[in-house]
Amino acid sequence: MRVTVKDVLALLPNTKDIYLVWDGSVFQHSPFTALELDAYGDYMVGSICPTEEGGVEIVLAAQPVKVSRIKVAHSMNNIHK
Repeated sequence: MRVTVKDVLALLPNTKDIYLVWDGSVFQHSPFTALELDAYGDYMVGSICPTEEGGVEIVLAAQPVKVSRIKVAHSMNNIHK
């Protein structure tokens, strides 16, 4: 089952401290604005963790990227120069 940030927020209407976490970065989004919902709302959630202060961390799902794909993208940039 795939759960999005919007899905999680719908289940936590009274939670004041909500943090969006990805790649080691933590950003507080309480409450989420319409612009933030548009930007992050459809991202898939990897996990949901409670904080010691009674808040919630929404950890975005991460997708590993192979080095070979990065090299291909880098080669493509050189073609256009």
